Amino acid sequence: MQQMPGENTEELWDLYTKDREKTGETHRRADKLPQGKYHLAVHVCIFNSKNKLLIQQRKPFKKDWPNMWDVSAAGSALAGDSSTAAAQREVLEELGLEIDLSDARPFFTMNFSGGFDDFYIVEQDVDIRTLHLQEEEVQQVRWAGRDEVIKMQAQGIMIPYWFLDRLFDIRESYDAQGERIHKITTGFAGIGHLESWLNFAEIIRNDFPGLETDEAMDSYCDTVISHMRRGNAVYAADGRMITGVLLFSEEEQKIGCLAVHPEYRRRGLAAQMLRLMMTKLDKRRPVTVETFREGDERGAAARAFYESVGFVPGREGFFQGYPVQEFTAFFGGPKAGQPA
Repeated sequence: MQQMPGENTEELWDLYTKDREKTGETHRRADKLPQGKYHLAVHVCIFNSKNKLLIQQRKPFKKDWPNMWDVSAAGSALAGDSSTAAAQREVLEELGLEIDLSDARPFFTMNFSGGFDDFYIVEQDVDIRTLHLQEEEVQQVRWAGRDEVIKMQAQGIMIPYWFLDRLFDIRESYDAQGERIHKITTGFAGIGHLESWLNFAEIIRNDFPGLETDEAMDSYCDTVISHMRRGNAVYAADGRMITGVLLFSEEEQKIGCLAVHPEYRRRGLAAQMLRLMMTKLDKRRPVTVETFREGDERGAAARAFYESVGFVPGREGFFQGYPVQEFTAFFGGPKAGQPA
């Protein structure tokens, strides 16, 4: 078999069992893998602080994916390589860039027919003009954002990794050490947020009287859509996942629903959503909300929150047959009827 330029068919790989244990055997790249034996591959995805991915274009004579754009660097681990050593070596060989993965672990591992593929995510603002590209492997490199990468895949000029879009989500959600980053944002929700909003509602539905049945959830969905179309729906989100919701009426100056994901409570999300809501309300008029009555275990946290931001308990009543109490507050302006 004729060797393709840039491909070392004589390189040796360690062989692994299906449980990723080394067998003590080595395998020549040019040979067919023995049945039931596997090898290790690595991919390194380098992002900059603008959440753009460093991508490389493969040489036209490559056996696999010729001329296609790929992630920053990739290759097979050589005999004796650890996963991190292989990843560092591939980046150095292909890009002339030294990275330190000594304390890193793969962000995830993909199993493929021939073995295990470890993916590393690195954040580094690399000046691509200083890179030394491997002549046998790489044509050129560039930075590309999420939308551009997806477009390149659709055009058939980038390797069609099915998870590539999710890489950007992972990069936004975790730091280089694999620790979860909570980037909470708030905003006015539109119809594009509906699916995530309803997924959130399923999590908290048992905390709210009147949402116990499927019919009630269908009605709630209609209510959410109506509020979204009027610009009266506020959300808090961690990345793309909604972690808090607030529905309100501008005409009535009333909060219809305020909820925060159980894992995100006591982080100030409810107060942030209230502040955003108030940009649309008349600060000279009172804001009201109905919540649980005193002594109701389901309402202890809600009552404590409303009182902490200035709401005062008032008249008692019922909501869909459930006992509730109205709370009232003024935010930042003189009461109606008082001189401004």
